Amino acid sequence: MATSHADILIEEICTHLEPFNATVDLSLYPGEHMEYSSAVICKCDVIKDFNSPIRSATRDYETIILQDVLHLHTFPLKLLQLVYRSLENSAEVIIIQSNGAIETSEIEVMLEKSEFRAANTISDLIAGCDVIVAKKMHMWGNGL
Repeated sequence: MATSHADILIEEICTHLEPFNATVDLSLYPGEHMEYSSAVICKCDVIKDFNSPIRSATRDYETIILQDVLHLHTFPLKLLQLVYRSLENSAEVIIIQSNGAIETSEIEVMLEKSEFRAANTISDLIAGCDVIVAKKMHMWGNGL
């Protein structure tokens, strides 16, 4: 998960994943972050600025969540391309953005340019936020 403000969402994710022995890696971009400790959190990187990418290896993750990062990042398209390479085949990216921070249609265009498919926008899942989910399809686009 990459975020500009670690909040209650991280706590909810960790609580949900704990029974499954899953792990969560955090990339904390500049912003206000609440202190939270969980056995589920495996790695926590502090990203120095919104020019920098998240740190990850190719096909390292099953899901990546970008929370209020895309509209602040200097290179949002490059960030999405890195996310694409960091996901396993048939994995998903979840983008959570405060309403009005960036148009969802603009995010969907960037996802398409980054070779993500089947983008869906959910407007009322989290109060005050748009949630966009897209899938990395095996052997489409970049072939990674």
